[in-house]
Amino acid sequence: MKLWLLDLDDTLLVDHRVSAEVLSHLGRKVGVEGLFPAVKRKAEAVFREAPFYPWAERIGHSALEALWARYSTPGLEALAEWAWPFRERVFRESLLELGGPGERARELAEAFFWERRRYPLFPEVPEFLEALRAKGARLVLLTNGVPDLQREKLFGTGLGEAFDLTLVSGEVGLGKPDPRFFRMALCAFGVGPEEAVMVGDNPERDIQGALLAGVKAVWVDRGHRPKDPRYPPHLEVRDLREALALL
Repeated sequence: MKLWLLDLDDTLLVDHRVSAEVLSHLGRKVGVEGLFPAVKRKAEAVFREAPFYPWAERIGHSALEALWARYSTPGLEALAEWAWPFRERVFRESLLELGGPGERARELAEAFFWERRRYPLFPEVPEFLEALRAKGARLVLLTNGVPDLQREKLFGTGLGEAFDLTLVSGEVGLGKPDPRFFRMALCAFGVGPEEAVMVGDNPERDIQGALLAGVKAVWVDRGHRPKDPRYPPHLEVRDLREALALL
């Protein structure tokens, strides 16, 4: 395979587990258990009420990300203004649901905003990327989300210079699983779909999009998303190094 399209969150970067750890820690500080599932559930419900929700859904920007995105990208000023009332409401209602101190909602929202800024890579990622480079593969980061947050994550991992091309859905107005997003990468390198592979953890977005674009699909099972039989990958792995068999 000449061209490797790589997802970021929970493919290269540990994402879901960090959110769970930070929220669980904050919950214990105020004497409640189960803050992560409560906040996730409440954030997703309230997020669907946002006036820009269809756009967020199209580019794959999640409710949990809305709890800590800076929204500093020009053009997102309205989201920045919306964000703090949203965050405070989510934490207040979640705390009250758990019998916790709802009056500390703003404090916890601010704590999550800052403490969530952690960017650990999965342990096999450096070796995996180095093996791809050694074989002359071209690397494209294909990531959903708002520009400022995804760029912050990318540079926070130390991978800012690791890719031949980085495509962020919020910058181009298209997100996975739209096959046009994948074709942007193919066109940039003059590569046909039969010469490319997509590696990602999200069956509905990464795998479905790759299949729609005619690209080989590798699903990496990080343990919190179930396999989706509607979108069968060409290869299933638990460690990215297993995908090197396609080289």
